[in-house]
Amino acid sequence: MPQPAPGLTIDRFVLDMPGGSAADGRQVAQLVAAGLAAAGALPEAGDLPALRVTLTEPAGKDPARLAERIVAETLRALARSV
Repeated sequence: MPQPAPGLTIDRFVLDMPGGSAADGRQVAQLVAAGLAAAGALPEAGDLPALRVTLTEPAGKDPARLAERIVAETLRALARSV
């Protein structure tokens, strides 16, 4: 898993994952942060106060696949907000 760039922070990340374990949630959150950092998609602090991403189709039980879908939807939402 890629590591986030030095100095990169996400102040608050909320993941509502019904039926998933806490360990799965932590893994997904880490993969999402790493995926966004690798894409260079995180704005400077204060540039984006809130962003909501909703997946309309189930991603299954694979945390890596779920994280990929969240990153993809986040990138689409960021592109729309520019």
